[in-house]
Amino acid sequence: MKPVGIDITHIPFSRYGAYVSVTRDETPDGPAKQLVIHSVRRRFEEGPAFVLTFGTEEPEDFACFADPGELTVTNDHGSASVWIRDDDSVAIESRGLDFRLKLRHYGYGTETGERSFHLISASVGLHSMIEVPRGIPTLDGPVRQYEDDSRRNHKTDLFVRCEDGSALAVLSIHSREPREIPLPVDRETEVAAVRKEWENFLALLPNREKEEEAAEDFVRVTWFNLWSSFVRAEGNYPADTMLMAKKVMSSTWSWDHCFNALAMAHLADCDKARSVSLDQFSAPFPQQSPMGVLPDMWNPDLETRWGTTKPPIHGWCFDKLMDRFFIGQYQLNEIYGWLEKWTRWWLDHSDSDHDGIPDYPQGCDSGWDNSTLFDLGYFMETPDLPAFLILQMRALARIADKMDHPDYRGKSEYWRNEAEALLKRFLEHSWTGERFAAKKSGSHEYEEEPTSLLSLMPLVLGDLLPKEIRDKLAAVLERDFLTENGLATEMPASRKYRSDGYWRGPIWAPSTYLLVDGLRRGGYEDLARTVAERYCKMSAEKAKGNYENFDALTGLGWRAPGYTWSASVYMLLHWEYGC
Repeated sequence: MKPVGIDITHIPFSRYGAYVSVTRDETPDGPAKQLVIHSVRRRFEEGPAFVLTFGTEEPEDFACFADPGELTVTNDHGSASVWIRDDDSVAIESRGLDFRLKLRHYGYGTETGERSFHLISASVGLHSMIEVPRGIPTLDGPVRQYEDDSRRNHKTDLFVRCEDGSALAVLSIHSREPREIPLPVDRETEVAAVRKEWENFLALLPNREKEEEAAEDFVRVTWFNLWSSFVRAEGNYPADTMLMAKKVMSSTWSWDHCFNALAMAHLADCDKARSVSLDQFSAPFPQQSPMGVLPDMWNPDLETRWGTTKPPIHGWCFDKLMDRFFIGQYQLNEIYGWLEKWTRWWLDHSDSDHDGIPDYPQGCDSGWDNSTLFDLGYFMETPDLPAFLILQMRALARIADKMDHPDYRGKSEYWRNEAEALLKRFLEHSWTGERFAAKKSGSHEYEEEPTSLLSLMPLVLGDLLPKEIRDKLAAVLERDFLTENGLATEMPASRKYRSDGYWRGPIWAPSTYLLVDGLRRGGYEDLARTVAERYCKMSAEKAKGNYENFDALTGLGWRAPGYTWSASVYMLLHWEYGC
């Protein structure tokens, strides 16, 4: 089998368990003349830790190729190899290319030995150690002038010149404290070990016969995307956890992880699939508050963000996991407790006008941050929330059915009755005869002709919705939201549509998969297949990668490359629809 080629402008270069990654940005003139080394303990603009350039004076252009074990840089003056040595370090071995490592954030550095250096990124709280076993290192600059006319050399730029035609440096990035770098370095052995780890994970990819070569390549690239996005258990992560991306979005949010759990449930080894998928599903619940709410997002050692949360799709997700696996009584009991508290949170603490229809305080709580359904204001009773809770109640009933314990007697019937009652209230409250309305809590004002795909999300209920309602919603979805690339999150004909408008236009993986699943269960298999095939074709042929979201009309990727819920949804649709 030929090696998997990784375009690091589309997918960050990393490995399973690592808290570092390497990327290359695109510019209007082509790929940038630099690589960026990220600490994925930090997100957004705090993540890029170092810039790596090649050349003695000015940065030189270079060609770049990566496979799962090694990134290779070449130009007319020589070549270099870059690889992820362990969970925290990157090695650079050059053959004829001088190179520079420049700290991206405010900080300062010092020489701790003839070939050893300690750099502190004070503004983002990171310690970096650098060892240069071969080559001639110089730590210098930039020199900054301060208000008191003093000048200080911050010593955060390390230049490494080749000696006898070669150079070698190892960079290790940590939070809290610096750590020594183990030496010596053996590139061939270390790279071979990474490739072996990748091959073991590749062996867990479910097989499909008669793959077209182009599709097979993108499948394996996407599988690498998922493998390389795991970080090791640490801090807030009690198990190895898949980040959303190792560039920009290097954290976990309380609904993204559900799609990764579903993808990992397909690992070829059933025991491993059950273990890894349940680890991903369980990720936010150790931090669940006593009242039941989940955090919005968290990363291993920097922050857990409260104040907003994410939609309760967890019952829907776990129901699908129960379809695949036998899950023991201990785990079922634990998960029942989590889901019951999570459901109670919405019913008891997020129903501002106490009308029996819960609300989202603002768009971020729905996951659809700036959807046009929230233009009316705060505390909106959008139609997706009752639908998710109905599915979650039914999942609780199903768990109760499986429990061999007197405490669960009657709970199955209770939750089924609660689901039926909420569905009845929901239809009476939110169905206008043609659409589902998103009503402002209290006043119940609403826009009569909503233009957001979020208004159609009750399709996730499948055949639980009356058929005449399903038919109307499916017709609107196909007529007003389906593009040649999939489902736009805002009607392209809407005056509020924006091609890069976040949830006001672009295609997103979670809305795609939730609706495909609901369409299938509602009896619209052909429409579900059309949406699935268009999403997969867009990802593989137009975006050529898995992004946070995609332009609904061009199919090109927006924002964070290597986004794992997009990669997971691609794999799920690929397996389920053969696309």
